[in-house]
Amino acid sequence: MAGVGYKLFIAPSKPIPIEPPKTVEVSMIIHANTWKFVPNVIEVNEGDRVIAHIMNEDDYDHGFGIDAFGVNKRLWPKQVTTVEFTASPTGEYTFYCSVPCGEGHYEQTGKIIVNPRK
Repeated sequence: MAGVGYKLFIAPSKPIPIEPPKTVEVSMIIHANTWKFVPNVIEVNEGDRVIAHIMNEDDYDHGFGIDAFGVNKRLWPKQVTTVEFTASPTGEYTFYCSVPCGEGHYEQTGKIIVNPRK
């Protein structure tokens, strides 16, 4: 019985490897007159560095904001804008158009899911 106790309570366990943070690149598009981000869901792991390249195909400005990560970037018409942030802590967060842009402005949202590091 003493051997079982040693194995369960005293013997050091093998460390569980944890995947290191990585850089995740995402390409997004705002199609003209649709008031949508495509894709509108991004899934990453905690600690990942996210680099989003966002193409605004519209004829007017939009924005990209994620309050929890301090992100607020203007997206100029007919241009690609790059937004970078570190995804932490875990949870689900809303991203949205941060520049008033027309009748569908308030529907122009999406979600970033930050999973625990494995």
